Amino acid sequence: MPSTAAEAAQGVKHSPFLFDAGVFIAALLAGDPRHREARPLVEQARRGELVVCTTPGILSEVYGALTWEGAQPRHAPAVAAQAVRLLIAPPSAIRVLPEDEITSLRALELAARYQLTARRVHDARHAAAALVASVYEIFTYDLEDWQVFEPEGLRIVGPPSTVNRPQKK
Repeated sequence: MPSTAAEAAQGVKHSPFLFDAGVFIAALLAGDPRHREARPLVEQARRGELVVCTTPGILSEVYGALTWEGAQPRHAPAVAAQAVRLLIAPPSAIRVLPEDEITSLRALELAARYQLTARRVHDARHAAAALVASVYEIFTYDLEDWQVFEPEGLRIVGPPSTVNRPQKK
């Protein structure tokens, strides 16, 4: 059954989607312009209406974004930790993919293959976790971060505003 962002937004169940940090950040920050789109998606995922997973590294990015001085609103560390915890703690249906030795080696392989440096190595970590878990459909607002991994079989399928915006030429 083909997966589309529109079907996902309507709660049609598919194989798992990986939610990238931006989706969670937008859902949690009321001042984020993507909040109205992201919040319902995250709530659907928490209820199990969308089959969603993420990684420990992505959750760390969310915590960092919530505590950043430019966050709207900025969260105190304890509040940010609780917000991230609530994304994945029961009764949430969002699953956290493991980052084990196999995932770490795959991340290094991806980083070398695509010549990723500095912070971009974290993109390889997230992509490796998805690939090792056979998760190929990604929800992200950071197209450029994920498009590099399309030759590996990863596809950006949402959120709707991401897949419906004109591509750069």
